[in-house]
Amino acid sequence: MIENDATLIKAILHGEEEAMETLVHRYYDEIFYYIYRLGSSYEEAKDITQEVFIAMLKALPTYQEQGDFKAWLYKIAHNRAMNSFRQNKQSISFSVEHENLMIGSDIGDQIVKQSMVKELLNSLPKKQRNTLILKYFHGFTAKEIAKITGTSIPTVKSRLLQGLQKMKKRVKEGN
Repeated sequence: MIENDATLIKAILHGEEEAMETLVHRYYDEIFYYIYRLGSSYEEAKDITQEVFIAMLKALPTYQEQGDFKAWLYKIAHNRAMNSFRQNKQSISFSVEHENLMIGSDIGDQIVKQSMVKELLNSLPKKQRNTLILKYFHGFTAKEIAKITGTSIPTVKSRLLQGLQKMKKRVKEGN
């Protein structure tokens, strides 16, 4: 039986370790790839992901089911990643170094496409890049992205539109 997030959270709050493992397992890869796509090295993304789940467990008693748990978890991940970037004063660049390749497609073509997407995303300002990653790699709505990034819905929509326009322009210039 697959339990929903709310049921797992209640079980975790009652001390059930198995529920905690299930919830972490459910979101670990997603959170890791989100942080990695933001520009962390592979090892750093693993470390930040661990921090995210520790922070989630500490904050879980204050979670009041005020919306989507997944968006709440991504907000924690977003904040942890941004704090890490600020502390390390590193520039953020999208990476596909350890991305999983889709099974069943020509790997050579896929590497070329991923490389092109990487270049296009790296050419964007970090706020637009982050917004596009949340939308197109993780499937969040504008409302959820606004919550995760602490911005307004019109700002999110503007970043999506501007980011896509810039990428489209660069693709046209490249051809």
